[in-house]
Amino acid sequence: MNNMAALDPVAPQLSWSDTPFASLRSVRTDARARLLAGYIRSAIDLLSGPDGDKLTACTVPRCVRYFVKVHGRQEFCQPSGGNRARAARFYYPQRADSGR
Repeated sequence: MNNMAALDPVAPQLSWSDTPFASLRSVRTDARARLLAGYIRSAIDLLSGPDGDKLTACTVPRCVRYFVKVHGRQEFCQPSGGNRARAARFYYPQRADSGR
């Protein structure tokens, strides 16, 4: 993961407009490497940041998504997940309890 994040070294750049702001400027021209490295850096920021311990797997059967849990009782990645979970328990009661 760290090797992929290092595919695109970036340098902080300070820009002056109405208010100064900092951004990261890439030194590579390969768009694929920049995209992959940026994606991996975002994942590292999420996992090591303050919300990393709130990352949770969705409990809807056959859902493979993860989400940041913002409420103690939140179980689904989408609001419609509750409906999907109830439908799965109704139509397939033996499968809904066995997980994914």
